[in-house]
This record gives sequence, C-alpha cells and structure tokens, in this order.
Amino acid sequence: MRNISSTDGSISYGETSWEAGGSPAVIAREKYQNLISKANTVPIQKVFRLYGIKVDEINRKITCPFKTHKGGRESTASFYWYPATNSYCCYGCRQGSHAVDFVHYMEGLTKIKAAQKILDKFSSEIDENLIIDHDDLLETLQIISLFSNYVRDFRNSFSDEKSISFIEDKCQIYDKITEKHQLNNEGLKSVVNQLIETINQYSL
Repeated sequence: MRNISSTDGSISYGETSWEAGGSPAVIAREKYQNLISKANTVPIQKVFRLYGIKVDEINRKITCPFKTHKGGRESTASFYWYPATNSYCCYGCRQGSHAVDFVHYMEGLTKIKAAQKILDKFSSEIDENLIIDHDDLLETLQIISLFSNYVRDFRNSFSDEKSISFIEDKCQIYDKITEKHQLNNEGLKSVVNQLIETINQYSL
C-alpha cells in the first residue's frame, strides 16, 4: 500500500479568506476531485483488463503488477482485488486504493490524467450514485494499512512453518469476512482490531 496521507489525491491550495466562496482555486479543486470520484466508480476489474491483468474470480489475488514492487519481479501473490469496495490492495508494496491510483502507478501518469484516461475509456460505466467519499476512503485505507503493517512485521519476525501458517490463516479470515460482508469503517476497524489482538498474543 502507499503512503496513506496522500491517497485522496487532493491538491494543496494556499487559500486566503477571499477564496472561501467560489474562487478559481476552490472551483478547480472541486472539479479535480469530481473527476477522480467519477473515474473511481468504473469497475476496477475492467481497468485491470486494460493492462492484460486477470484476477481470479475465486481467490481474487495475483502477483503485484507494479514495476516498483521488487522491480516487477515479485513471485508471491500479494495483490488483492476487493469487489465489494471496488478497490485493490497489495500487502507487499503497501499500495492500495481505487482505479485512478492503479492507472497512476501502472503508467506514472498524474492522477488527473489517469482519471481522464479511465473516463475516456469507460464513459458508459460511470455510476453517479457511487461517487466516493474521499474522507471515508482515507479512513478505510488507514485501517487496511494498519493490518498490513502488522502482517508484514509478523512475517519479518517469524519465518518458521508454524508461524507462516498462523499468519496466513489470519489473512484468510480477513479476506473471508471482508468479501462476505460490506463493512463500513467501524465494522472493518472492529475486525482488524480483533485480528491484531490475536496476532499480538501469538507465541511459538
């Protein structure tokens, strides 16, 4: 997953008091965020296909496609697709978000250009009722990142077969719960906290 502080794709503007109404800066920012949100409503699996990426409908995980992940030579399936939230997350390189960020990382485009590319390709797929709440998304990614960090640190600390089996089981529990239930952030936080508590209690 990526640096969570920048996942909403917002631009920092030095607003003065006169800009609080309908200044060009505020209008530009709103337009920018609206384009990002619209592009992120496109089914991300269709965006994957633009790059020849096929995610298994059952396991929903593949090796990470980003070239920045081990120079594009990753061999472990750590990239997960989450249909319920129309998102992805790589637990290896800590990148996770929606369609715009995916294209941004695949091609090195700015987020606005990535959004425009998605909108150009999939204009008929946009669902105005699924515009993403950036603040809600930011919190979701922070919760996912917390769990990802615990899993990564555990794997760095324990490499024996028993420990690997243990942490894989906790990841599968996470996957099953999040795939079966459309959790809000409070529900997701509760699941992650319970799994973290179990991980903290682990001993050889």
